[in-house]
Amino acid sequence: MRIKISADSTVDLSQELIDKYDISIMPLLITLGDETKLDGVEVTTQDLFDYVDKTGELPKTASPSIVAYQEFYDKLLKDADCVIHFVVSGMLSSCYSSAQKAAEEYGERVFVVDSRSLSTGIALLALYAADRAKEGAEPKQIVEECRLLTKKVQASFVLGDLNYMHKGGRCSGAMRLSAKFLRIKPEIVVINGEMKVGKKYMGKLDKAVESYVEDTLARYPEYDRKRVFITHTPIDPEICKQVREQLKDKFDNIYDTVAGATISSHCGLNTLGILFISK
Repeated sequence: MRIKISADSTVDLSQELIDKYDISIMPLLITLGDETKLDGVEVTTQDLFDYVDKTGELPKTASPSIVAYQEFYDKLLKDADCVIHFVVSGMLSSCYSSAQKAAEEYGERVFVVDSRSLSTGIALLALYAADRAKEGAEPKQIVEECRLLTKKVQASFVLGDLNYMHKGGRCSGAMRLSAKFLRIKPEIVVINGEMKVGKKYMGKLDKAVESYVEDTLARYPEYDRKRVFITHTPIDPEICKQVREQLKDKFDNIYDTVAGATISSHCGLNTLGILFISK
């Protein structure tokens, strides 16, 4: 059976991995002023930050319509018997609702998996599904395994500043100023599909990230060594090198990916996370 794996653009995979695993991407919508563009197709992460620097306004993001999802599925099903599509947590976006409603008319030819995560937390599931499809597993089996695996996906990140969270109404002005003056770098953890505040690190970003990585690995001493993602918005490359060094003897594959425009619009500059599957 020909199984096609796909995901929304919030998956934040590099083009290299998209090509390697033959994953199709459904772009979300990003509105910059009066223009609405496709995430990753018509607008890049750098375009997003350039727009905010120029206007001081935060772009708006939106799920594709039900019709857009149907057109997406129709295209994929021309060359596949079945589609397994992964979306950002239904607690954070309406993508799951729209994608699932669109899938209803296809019966068991289209399955939608609520990742209960975001960014490369979704990617971990999509790549797992691609591996299982290659091994010859049946679609229903893959979907069931992935839905169980959502509980083991560890997704978290450290925010270098709270400006974008503040602009998006996710933190108060007082909290933002306190974080700035006290040099607090909060950790955001995805728990049961929702974003929660974790530890609060203080001091320089490189030291905060170093401590965050150490704490995260200590929190989950048993994990799948197959792959880990270092996913970030624009940040000092030396910090990424530092994190890679911390992970090099612990995972077989370390993937460095830049968050797309949708995810970046919510977390801002100098954000970095490590994402992996625990046991």
